[in-house]
Amino acid sequence: MYNKGGNSSGGGGGNMNNDYVTHPELKLSEEQTQRKLDKLDNDIAKVDDKLDYKFNQLDNKIDNKFNELDKKIDSKFDLLNSKLDAQNKLIWWIIRLLTAGVVLPAIAYFVKTIFLK
Repeated sequence: MYNKGGNSSGGGGGNMNNDYVTHPELKLSEEQTQRKLDKLDNDIAKVDDKLDYKFNQLDNKIDNKFNELDKKIDSKFDLLNSKLDAQNKLIWWIIRLLTAGVVLPAIAYFVKTIFLK
């Protein structure tokens, strides 16, 4: 390994400056760096997998909440529709009774006054 005060091979020879490394030292440093990069890459992949899992869980929870909300809204609309249907039926019964109570006596009065006089 490269050592600023001198390298692991004793300076590379008599005329070699201590600021430089030999090919074997450079190769060893490259291999160590590559191993560290590979480990970092694996660690990043693990974190990415964990994040994907967490995002999928969150997405599923959100989907479930929206489905529950959708069902609640649908049930409220169904309840409202059934109440409106019942109210419409009641209104039609009232209209029919009023019609029978007003129109039939009017027709009877009309027939009585025109034909029976």
